[in-house]
Amino acid sequence: MNELHQPPPPRRLFTALFPPEEATQAIDAERQRWAGLPRRLHPVPARMHVTLQFFNAVDAPHERDWLAALSSLRFAPFELALDRAELWDAPSGRIAVLRPSASAALDALHDQTARLARQAGLPATLGAWQPHLTTVRRADAVAPLALAQPIRWTVHRVDLIWSNLKSQPPCYHRLGGFPHQEAP
Repeated sequence: MNELHQPPPPRRLFTALFPPEEATQAIDAERQRWAGLPRRLHPVPARMHVTLQFFNAVDAPHERDWLAALSSLRFAPFELALDRAELWDAPSGRIAVLRPSASAALDALHDQTARLARQAGLPATLGAWQPHLTTVRRADAVAPLALAQPIRWTVHRVDLIWSNLKSQPPCYHRLGGFPHQEAP
C-alpha cells in the first residue's frame, strides 16, 4: 500500500531581536540580583530575545511565504535600551520581563514585520504591543529590582525562529536572519 505524503506539521514561528553576548551577560547579571529566583532559570541566556511577531501554528506554505516576505525587510540600525523590570501574569504563569524605553524605530520595525507577515497570509496585528524580553519563567516568588543602569545594544538584525518544543530540551532553530538594510 502506498502511503500518502503527509505535509509537515505546523510550527511555532516568531521574529525576534537577540541581544549580543555582552548585553545577554548584563541581563543575566541583573536577574541574578533578584530574590526568589526558581532553582532552574528559564529562559537560558542564549534564548533571551525581544519578540516582534509570534504565530503558534504556521504551515509550510505560509512559512515559505513569510521567509520570502522578510527578505524585503528594510530598517536602519537603532539602539534598544532595556530600562525597567516588571512582573506579568501570562497564560503560562507569572513571568519577569525587562521592558525597553519608548522607541519609534522599534515600533516601526514591529509594524513592518506585521505587514510582511500579513502579506504572507498570517494574521498579524498592527499597532498596540508591549515589547519585552522575558528574563524568568515560573516567577511567582521573584522580586525584581530596579536596573542598576539601562542595558543597551544596537539592533542590526531580525531573526525568524522555529521554536521546537517537542525536542528535549526544547530548542530554537534559526530559519533566516535579516540584517539591517536601508530603504532604497
